[in-house]
Amino acid sequence: MQLTSPQNRGRDALSHQTKRLILASGTSPTPEEERILKLAHWMGVETERVSIDQESALARLGEGGGQRCCLAMSADTLALTHRVSSNSLEKLVKERCAELLVFGCGDPRLHSRALSWVTSGAISGVNVAAQGQKVCELPRGGRGFSRQLAGLSFSTGHALSAPTFDRAINGASANAIMITNGQPAFIRLALPSVEMFLLAGAGVPDIDEPLSPGSGLEAYYDRLIPILIFLRHSFGKTCWHGPVSTARFIIDDPLLTEKYGFLNYRALLSSMERERYGTSVAFIPWNYRRTSTRTASRLFGGRPDLSICVHGCDHSNKEFDSADQAFLESRAGLALERMERHEARTGLPFERVMVFPQGRFSSRSMLALRTAGYLAAVDSNCFPTDEESGPLRIGDFLRPAITRLHGFPLFQRRYPRRLMDAAFDLFLGRPALLGEHHEYFRGGCQKVEEFVSGLRNVEPTLTWPTLSAQLTRSCIMRAVS
Repeated sequence: MQLTSPQNRGRDALSHQTKRLILASGTSPTPEEERILKLAHWMGVETERVSIDQESALARLGEGGGQRCCLAMSADTLALTHRVSSNSLEKLVKERCAELLVFGCGDPRLHSRALSWVTSGAISGVNVAAQGQKVCELPRGGRGFSRQLAGLSFSTGHALSAPTFDRAINGASANAIMITNGQPAFIRLALPSVEMFLLAGAGVPDIDEPLSPGSGLEAYYDRLIPILIFLRHSFGKTCWHGPVSTARFIIDDPLLTEKYGFLNYRALLSSMERERYGTSVAFIPWNYRRTSTRTASRLFGGRPDLSICVHGCDHSNKEFDSADQAFLESRAGLALERMERHEARTGLPFERVMVFPQGRFSSRSMLALRTAGYLAAVDSNCFPTDEESGPLRIGDFLRPAITRLHGFPLFQRRYPRRLMDAAFDLFLGRPALLGEHHEYFRGGCQKVEEFVSGLRNVEPTLTWPTLSAQLTRSCIMRAVS
């Protein structure tokens, strides 16, 4: 047996007091096994890899007392150890494992027998459906594991074959945490000696894989979410998590008048009071002389649930899509100067948070915002028009804010169209920031109220602080002892 550890090579995994994810693999880890270790480490989980090359290795891993371990192995490794070391594997699972994850289940011929054996017949095998649209659901009954995601569904938009599990009619109870095309794809079994999780399908994503505006994190939900659920459940507060759940609705462009297009401020204020949510208006600094002092006082009047932030400078095309640092700093500075004049004239404070017009900005614009003294940027598009700071990667979107661009925090917001995306942000400990324009209110405030109600259903503790308050406090934390 060979033990390797990214944090502490040579130490026995089972003797360490801190709970770790132990990956059992062959002599050399496969790319998918390496990816699952990287993802676990990125989420704050200490990891070990155990190379099993003979039957005695399993026996040695199963020896000793103390804390029970969290073990992960691919379905290929499970099938191999079942064939050559079934007695030692059974002893390990029954006596030393608190949780066991078997991932990459997808070959009916190779995996079915081992799965049936390790689950005591609760799972009879694997079924691979023909290629087609892949629709994934997270049943409400799995809320104890999937948290804010329970009761929601999504489609990755890919036409792929989708392995799922065949459950024995009279087998032990198996709780489906994720269902694909009506069949269980991610299962939890509470066996007498171990809590077992089985994941069908291959392709654990690499956290260093580049993303693009046309291929965002949403395309990886089906492969990311099950692993994240397993890590959050198995490692609790020692896994990175957010301390609070917050949200904010942001409306781009409107003047601060009684009505702006389809937006009626009076109706919005009544809706906010009734449904208990908060809104920020992304105000164009060029309009700083167009606000009536009386109207500003009447509409805003020191209300924490309605505030304004900065939306560009002139709101001209590509005004922050430039490589000219001096020009960008002048735009960022002028925007703040105008907002300060607006505050001095109307008495209406503003939040030093930038929402870029048309979602277009260069990497260097983040440096300009930092130099000018902005708190953060928020945008529906998080991809700069250049790659001066390198491409954004999967791991960047698993943090509350993207900081790859000159170290300045960029928070992602969503259009309020798919509840799944906002719930995923809350699951990760990110603020659920929503963005729209006045056209969204063509039929009044009903659509935003329905979305707010949906968010409250997935996260009953949700609060709606000002942008400055929640972005300043936005963080992830983990227990270290």
